[in-house]
Amino acid sequence: MDVAAVTLPTELERIIFELAAWQSRETVFTLILVAKKVCAWIEPELYRVLVFKLHERAVRMLQSKPPEFLRQHVHHLALFGTLERVNVAQILSTCTSIRNLALWTGDTYPELVPLLCKLTNLQRLSIDLFDFFGGETQLRIPPCEELPFFGHITHLDVFGSIPPNLWPVFAMLPRLTHLCLSDTYLPDLIRAAFGLCERLELLVVLWTYHGHSHVQEGQSEITDPRLCIISCAMIYEDWEFGARGKADFWQQGEEMVEMKRRRITAFAEVVSN
Repeated sequence: MDVAAVTLPTELERIIFELAAWQSRETVFTLILVAKKVCAWIEPELYRVLVFKLHERAVRMLQSKPPEFLRQHVHHLALFGTLERVNVAQILSTCTSIRNLALWTGDTYPELVPLLCKLTNLQRLSIDLFDFFGGETQLRIPPCEELPFFGHITHLDVFGSIPPNLWPVFAMLPRLTHLCLSDTYLPDLIRAAFGLCERLELLVVLWTYHGHSHVQEGQSEITDPRLCIISCAMIYEDWEFGARGKADFWQQGEEMVEMKRRRITAFAEVVSN
């Protein structure tokens, strides 16, 4: 008996293929060979999350697609390793729809400020703020009106030096709810951040390498339940997990805060009874 072929509505077909591509990046390479329309639907998934550490790969990416394609589809970007300044500038000036950016090139400098100002969708940022604003010899924190992207940052991961004259920056982030201090435990800085960031829900001290002298969770003199101390040696992989919708250190911190709040509530109920 002949079985009639089932024809799905085009939009439903597209949703099915997009879900398959989202769940497994490796699957995308197979699916794009199915048909031209499928390729058009899911090829953008290959560019949604990009990680660059080599000059050659960055150049190939910029040459592989029209600027408008990259502008529309690149949403998560991590730059580290041996990228040249000209490549960093070209990537940032092209991929202006970025929502999540990690600048780990070891060469952060004030000339990047105008480029980040064009990232109007940017919500998550990992950066060496001290070098970004000029470093030891040229430190200058621009006024808020010169940093429009600060207005929509919700997650900020800061690494490198964080001297007291940099701390006022945290008051310039009106939507900041998640702050990470990578490899830095300074009680005065933590207290200042809680005071300066009115909407802060989570502050993570993140250890990215093993050290016996590191303050661990439960050892801090600061009792604010929003403070979490987490170890994460695989920081690059962790960033990509988060970019692809999987669990990362931010989610781990949120779960820790929720657990602390439940304990506080339970204790208060016991005491009141």
